[in-house]
Amino acid sequence: MDKQIVGIFHNPWRADYDPRRSVAELYRRALWLKANPRDEAYMRALFAERYPQGVFVNADDKPGWTEQLRDADTVVLLYPDSIGLHFAPLEAAIERGKKEWATVRALNGRRRDFVLSRQARKSLRRRRFLERSMLGEAVLTAAFAVVTPLFVVSDLVRGRK
Repeated sequence: MDKQIVGIFHNPWRADYDPRRSVAELYRRALWLKANPRDEAYMRALFAERYPQGVFVNADDKPGWTEQLRDADTVVLLYPDSIGLHFAPLEAAIERGKKEWATVRALNGRRRDFVLSRQARKSLRRRRFLERSMLGEAVLTAAFAVVTPLFVVSDLVRGRK
C-alpha cells in the first residue's frame, strides 16, 4: 500500500507592492524583499523532485483543499520563503484536518525539508516575529546611530578628516 503525500502550496506574497502608496505598502515591500519568495512553478518543480508520487494542491486556487488531508499520510507545506511567513493559519487548519498519525513536513523555497514538529513550529514563531518586527534591523540601526558620532568626534580630536 502506497502512502499518500499531499503538498500544500500557499502564496501570500504579491510582487506589485508600491511603496509610494503608503507606509504600510513600503513595509510589505520590505518584508517581500527580505523573504525573497519563490513562485508556484518553482515550488511545484521542487515538490515533484522531492516527492514524485505526491499530489500538489494550491490552497489559494482550491477552496476545498482541506478535504484532501483526510487521505494523506504525509502533508508537506510548501513555504515559498524560508520560514513560512503568513502560514500559521494554514498550519492550524492542517493540524485540525489531518489524520491523527499523519506526518506534517515543510519544504521551503531554499530547498530545506524538515518535520514540522511542535518544537519546529515554536522556533518558526520566534523567527517569524523577528522577521515581521524587523527588530534586528532596528537594534543595529540604533547602535550605528549611537556609535557613529563617537567615531566622528574621536577622528576630529585626533586631527583626522
